[in-house]
Amino acid sequence: MPSIIVPNGSGLSPTQVQEQVFSHYAERDNWYSRFVGTGPEAIIQKLTELEKGPGDTVKVTLFAKLSGPGKDGDAVLETNEEAPVAYQDTLIIDQKRHADRVAGKMTNQRSAVKIYKEASMLLGMWGRDWMSELISVYYAGRRGTRTGLILPTSFTSFAGNALQTSDAAHTLWAGAAGTEAGMTAGDTFSTALIDLMDRQINLLINSGTPMKFPKRNGEEIRPLKITPEQWYDLQRDPSWVAAQQSAGERGAKNALFTGAKGSWKGYDIFVDPAGVLFATSGSVSAASAQVLGCQSGLLAFGGVEGASEAGGGKWLAVKDTFDYGNQTGFAIVTICGFKKARINSTDHAVFTLNTGYTA
Repeated sequence: MPSIIVPNGSGLSPTQVQEQVFSHYAERDNWYSRFVGTGPEAIIQKLTELEKGPGDTVKVTLFAKLSGPGKDGDAVLETNEEAPVAYQDTLIIDQKRHADRVAGKMTNQRSAVKIYKEASMLLGMWGRDWMSELISVYYAGRRGTRTGLILPTSFTSFAGNALQTSDAAHTLWAGAAGTEAGMTAGDTFSTALIDLMDRQINLLINSGTPMKFPKRNGEEIRPLKITPEQWYDLQRDPSWVAAQQSAGERGAKNALFTGAKGSWKGYDIFVDPAGVLFATSGSVSAASAQVLGCQSGLLAFGGVEGASEAGGGKWLAVKDTFDYGNQTGFAIVTICGFKKARINSTDHAVFTLNTGYTA
């Protein structure tokens, strides 16, 4: 993780330093930060309209591709124009807060570490983990059964943005049947499944809303995020092992985004520690992977009243005292929202691969 540096003479107050730390952890150190950008070519498009003004809703326009045949030679084009088909998706933002409290001055005195300082740092790490988990479950369209997360297993939405499961055209189930009911625990993640998924994604090119991907040296790179359980199974696939041995260090150095574990036929593999696990309709323990295209996710922040520019105006640090000044509490405050982009009730640029996994 890169160091947090406050230059000499910066003039930042302790509260502003805390807000800078919050921003660093939650925005630049969260698992998805490598994919965030402000334009439509970004994997996660950061919408900035609400950061400096009022409102809790931002709309983004997504276009279907043109499909008309055009005109040849001197054939009249006027009155034969094709009207672009546009869809709007809506993202809502809401306030999120969390706090911790140090028991008292004697507790701080007994400790070998400065609990006051650590309490603030822990909130920054909490913001990072909460944001990463939020994005993971929205991409999968379900909270799932993974334990140890901040988000409760009962989680269904934040800020009114409901979780949405992937549609049939953007989903592949492992197994010979290719269905949820037909998948077994032995239908684990493999290079053969990546090949099959690649075929289906390529067929989407002929649909009205094909997936677009970022490019490296003129070639598409398709980020594929998988769970740790799927990564375990992939590492035991002989085809994967042979391909990585052949690629050597060159494969990792050529990755478009940092942190890729390796590549298979244009798919850069990333392991998401909060990747979703769930039980299928047939009671099979399953794991959910996603290929992420351009503009697959929508992220927005609101301006938090009282927050300084040290944290971009999006993260507020609050310090308060209790019990006649004996106890000290710290709070983190932000206003934000995330959802995966959808066009006409279908995923815009997300393809989901559900598999069994080795327990």
